[in-house]
Amino acid sequence: MTQSRGLKSVALLVALSLAVVGLSQCRMVDDNIAGVDLDVHGAVTDRAECVQACNDAYKAAERGEDLRYDAAVRSCGKDQACIARETDRTKANHAQNVTNMQDCKRACYNEGSGNGGR
Repeated sequence: MTQSRGLKSVALLVALSLAVVGLSQCRMVDDNIAGVDLDVHGAVTDRAECVQACNDAYKAAERGEDLRYDAAVRSCGKDQACIARETDRTKANHAQNVTNMQDCKRACYNEGSGNGGR
């Protein structure tokens, strides 16, 4: 029963981590009707805020993954194969967190570049 509870906790932590990363990709749109923004300082501030949001989402995802890993390893007990699987999984999840952060930041710098966000 303890292992089942541990797995539920792990599943919840993974779901929360994915939600944080997914929701961090959303940004409010401007109310600029003409589509021209002459406020250069505002654009720099917007980018800085966007990058900060990416960093915050990354840190939250990393904390979530660390908690998931700890709970998963505890539920493995002394099963070395289980621990090895969880170690591999956490390495992959950490790498995905870095990729998500980089993609998020890339989107911050591509806003309004005139090339369709590429």
